[in-house]
Amino acid sequence: MRKPGRKIGKKIRKNAFEDRFALIVEDYNKAKEILDSLIVGTAEYDKQKKECNHLFAHAERCINSGT
Repeated sequence: MRKPGRKIGKKIRKNAFEDRFALIVEDYNKAKEILDSLIVGTAEYDKQKKECNHLFAHAERCINSGT
């Protein structure tokens, strides 16, 4: 006979979501600071802007999924 699975409470899942989202936002803010220090129009600026857009999209997907 199988052991009953341990159910994770909503509060624990919510805390895990908040921690993960905080890390995503922290990464985005670091990338944004670097972007703001670069000169517009350079190759590095374009590369960093693409990275910022990627991180922002990741944060949006995380919020929309709710997990």
